[in-house]
Amino acid sequence: MKDVIGLIPTRKIGVDETDIKVTEDKLGAVFPEQYKELFKLVNNAEIGEWTLYPINDHRNPKKTWDDVVRQNTEVREDDLSKDLIAIGDDGSGDKLCFKVNNGRMENEIYIWYHEDVELEEYAPNLKEFIILNSEEEAEDDFED
Repeated sequence: MKDVIGLIPTRKIGVDETDIKVTEDKLGAVFPEQYKELFKLVNNAEIGEWTLYPINDHRNPKKTWDDVVRQNTEVREDDLSKDLIAIGDDGSGDKLCFKVNNGRMENEIYIWYHEDVELEEYAPNLKEFIILNSEEEAEDDFED
């Protein structure tokens, strides 16, 4: 993930392995390796119009209280399938998700559209998601 970190404008300090493990335990599923690598580099990344929910950082709990665990337990959408873990949103109610299979989150990134409760595969993995969004942002900047 170090090769795509320059595509992410967010510079919030990453979390350590312990915080990731605590989060996985609370969610009952293991994150994909690319997700863990990214969150060790940067927490709460903004990627295009999407913001990834933070992982609660024991060094800064006040700034990470609204974390990925809270988003999937306390404020979870009723219509969101139980085999999905929401990892971020775009502020409109649409969510980025991983599918859970046998206690592991799969690599593919899905968009869950809240208005029509539909799921669409968006990218094969987090790295491709970051690249796709940086290309879209560059195209938008070029058109302006």
